[in-house]
Amino acid sequence: MKSVDTGKEKVKKICEVLRKETLDPAKKEGDQIIAKARVDAEKIIEDAKRDASRIQTDAKKKIEEEWNVFQASMSLAAKKSISTLKQEVGKKLFNPELGQLIAEKMKDPKVVAGLIESIVSGIEKEGISGDLKAIISSAVSVDAVNKELAKGIIEKLKSKSVEIGGIEGGAQVKIVDQNLTIDMSDDALKALLASFVRDDFQALIFASVV
Repeated sequence: MKSVDTGKEKVKKICEVLRKETLDPAKKEGDQIIAKARVDAEKIIEDAKRDASRIQTDAKKKIEEEWNVFQASMSLAAKKSISTLKQEVGKKLFNPELGQLIAEKMKDPKVVAGLIESIVSGIEKEGISGDLKAIISSAVSVDAVNKELAKGIIEKLKSKSVEIGGIEGGAQVKIVDQNLTIDMSDDALKALLASFVRDDFQALIFASVV
């Protein structure tokens, strides 16, 4: 019995040695690997969460920027549309009406004579001297305008009469020797009146959309 027991003890010792030298280090190394894997996994998860949060933040920021650009573009487009509409209304409604009104008045001999008298008086007040020529439209009677002019005014004209020129209506007074022209033709008056009246006209028309 003693020999058998001795054999069992030897096997037991050998197993103990194998366990201590092989299995225990392997188990310890395995535990370390698992622990490291858990740490690495947790780090990967945290990194993924941070990346996901950053991506979400960047995406939200980009969407907000694109939305702001879209709103700005729409606002600019709306302003341009209203501006274009104002111009079209001015061209098709306001300008023709104003032009027609001025055209009618600027062919009236009395009105034309009044313009000439005002211009000549203004020239005298400014102390400007020289030969004067009064130009009117061919649509207006020279005799009718001369008749309406005060005698003192017509005497100041170089030809003692108004003259026909290339204007549609109204009058121009030229200071011949100084090569100057005071323009009160219908085109000049239309531009002058439009610059003062157009804003009020557009404000009235677009009061509900501006």
